[in-house]
Amino acid sequence: MNRTLSLAVIAGLALLAAWLHREHDRGTFDAVERGFLSWVAANTAGKTQGAPLPPLTLVLYDDEASELAGTTRLALLDGTLFARAASRLGALAAGVEGIGEDPSRMIEAAEGMPVFGGYDWQTPPGQGWTPAQGDPSATWPEVPGVAGRIGRFARGFITPPEGATGARSILLAARNGDRPVPSFLALAWAVANGARWSDLQAQPGALLAGGSRMLLGADGAAEFLPDSEPRTMTMNELLVASEKFEREGGTSPFRDHIMVLARATADVARVAVGEMRAATPAERLASAWESLRTNRIFRSPAWWYPAVVVLGAVVLVFGPARRSNGAALTAALFSLLLFALVALGVFGSSRVLLPAAPTLLTLGTALVIGRAGHRAGWFGK
Repeated sequence: MNRTLSLAVIAGLALLAAWLHREHDRGTFDAVERGFLSWVAANTAGKTQGAPLPPLTLVLYDDEASELAGTTRLALLDGTLFARAASRLGALAAGVEGIGEDPSRMIEAAEGMPVFGGYDWQTPPGQGWTPAQGDPSATWPEVPGVAGRIGRFARGFITPPEGATGARSILLAARNGDRPVPSFLALAWAVANGARWSDLQAQPGALLAGGSRMLLGADGAAEFLPDSEPRTMTMNELLVASEKFEREGGTSPFRDHIMVLARATADVARVAVGEMRAATPAERLASAWESLRTNRIFRSPAWWYPAVVVLGAVVLVFGPARRSNGAALTAALFSLLLFALVALGVFGSSRVLLPAAPTLLTLGTALVIGRAGHRAGWFGK
């Protein structure tokens, strides 16, 4: 066996794996990874979450609504009107971005429907945020503020997803000393699972609510691949829909939805995210809900995973690929099956998503090199 050539092949496979994983992080294989993620999520349903959670409808508080209300910002009156309309349309729960005042009027207008609020995590509300039960992870980020009482209204922090290409990262839980602080999306997840605010439990690496478990990374975040745009409408459209439903009856198109009111006035910057259209921070946040509700949030494997892929590729190059075409084909099918089974097991138990495209392309290339090298006599007899 030509030792120099063999080392060169191993080095080439290592460089290929590194390059493919870099392209994966850049979003080159997102179309493939979305399909693979949907497959593993569908085949591991029930291990951390049952049926898909309710959809989220984002109500954008627009310039026209501001002028009609005589205000320049989202105010308590707007939240009250929103809660009343959402309740009459049969919504499961209503969330409001940035209400720092006493929410008692909103609670009354909601007529028993759960309502919750969100705040910029660097600007805690005077009314206090709503702590979760249990113990947070020491590696979760620290957030400022004072804990409020657990009552009929809950508050959680809001941070937009990070990343413009590839997988986005969204912070779902943080801590304040020894108290866990839920995010706005975590509160939505809890109420969608039929849990009360006091039922939301935190433990290192996970949140629990209503019998469901959300596994998180060491930093309290999870990753998702944006797959569809959130359903959006304006405040005026919501009020018109509520009046029409009360007048005409029928089936509400928003029954059992989670409805969220967010600012979309001229002072809110719209940013371009990759090849997607410009979106407000609230729209980007709502895109994360689609993955959360359908059990498609995940964590990336550790740094050593590409090394394991390279090791498997080396075994294929100098093993089955050298014997015969039949052995190489059998090895390819076995590798595909083994990867699928391992990916399912890892995702179902730890929410770690093994990258499909870099893994299979590296292993496939190894088989091709092994067969070609054997025929050309690169590796000897």
